[in-house]
Amino acid sequence: SNSMSEVSETDAMMPKTNCKITTIDQLLESTKWSPFCFFVIFVQSIQWAVLAQMFVMTAYLTPAGDTIAIGSYKSVRDEWPEEPPIFGFMDSYKMISSIAFLGNLLFGTIPNLLSDRFGRRKLLVIILFGIVLADTLCALAPSFWVLIVGRFLQGCLLTALNFVHCMESIAPGCRFLASCAFGLFWTIGYCLVAPEALVVGSWRWLFGINGFAALVCALLQLLLVPESPYYCIAQNDRTKLEGFVRRSQWMNRRAYDVDFDAILSKKKTDSKGEVPSEVTIGESLSYFFKNPPVLLLMLVMGYSEIATMLSYAGISLASTSLDVGDANWNFVLSGLVEFPAYCVAPKLLDWFPSKFVMISVLACASGSLVALKFIPHNLTALYLVFWLLSKFFATSCYMTNLILVAELFPTN
Repeated sequence: SNSMSEVSETDAMMPKTNCKITTIDQLLESTKWSPFCFFVIFVQSIQWAVLAQMFVMTAYLTPAGDTIAIGSYKSVRDEWPEEPPIFGFMDSYKMISSIAFLGNLLFGTIPNLLSDRFGRRKLLVIILFGIVLADTLCALAPSFWVLIVGRFLQGCLLTALNFVHCMESIAPGCRFLASCAFGLFWTIGYCLVAPEALVVGSWRWLFGINGFAALVCALLQLLLVPESPYYCIAQNDRTKLEGFVRRSQWMNRRAYDVDFDAILSKKKTDSKGEVPSEVTIGESLSYFFKNPPVLLLMLVMGYSEIATMLSYAGISLASTSLDVGDANWNFVLSGLVEFPAYCVAPKLLDWFPSKFVMISVLACASGSLVALKFIPHNLTALYLVFWLLSKFFATSCYMTNLILVAELFPTN
């Protein structure tokens, strides 16, 4: 009771908003460009630096040959140099990368599904502590196959749930900035792998550093981040919605006159002003097969995503194995070139028809990759330019595809 009275007294001293807030849109607009808004963007986007390192560190775990000239750096190949091929023909070292993709393919969507039932924040905390455990397992792995298990667990925990929480917790006008912030921190995490390897000298420390960063993110998420207001409304959870408002008031030093009953009584409507109903997985599948154009669109966009990710992963993980230029600089540049793509792709979709943008970036990505086949390696500068262009356009394809999927498919 004492703490509640202290909160009330603090709220009474804060400047109040001029009008009563009765909708979720008004609530988010009231926090637009506020310290709380920037805090949510920062905490959720910084997690992508952790995920980026998990994704691309394979380039330094098992570099091909002696392409990384960094003195005494010890790779997985150096520690376990004679791992036999799997089934007699599969390269065991490449499994370190592919097993993480397999884990993500099989279980990567499960946290998103569970978050609809148990909450975004709770699942994010569990995921981040899970990453800490997976990184610790990899860092302390006593054998090659324990490392493989750890990488599989890492893949299972690669998710964009933090992106969902962020977009549900800020005003629509702040979402472009949030997208750029996510791209920036992904780029930072990506590029930091190279200097980390130069400094620490062992693949084990790469996992240790990433695990510590994940622990910091987990504690921030646990102690300071409230549940997303959209989830609170969907679950009719007034207590958690009040927690969201209290946290924003505390950070913004401003009291909000919120009618919680009014907000919770209103469901998000579609373009016709109707309340969307809950749809089961079976009903969703039935809808796709009863609507061939939508099914075809799903197959086309799915194929585009697969092709884009194969290109992106290949360019990223092979950047330390090129026989032109410096391996470490090649890796860093292949990360830096991504950030402009994260900022440019959403704007292109605002300025031009979406089909034109999608076809253009796919064509440019394909053209730059094909050109690499015909550029002599002795033309180092030209080869690297097209290598980086292919990475830029592959990233643009990924962002364009991600945005279009959200816009084209029915929300239910």
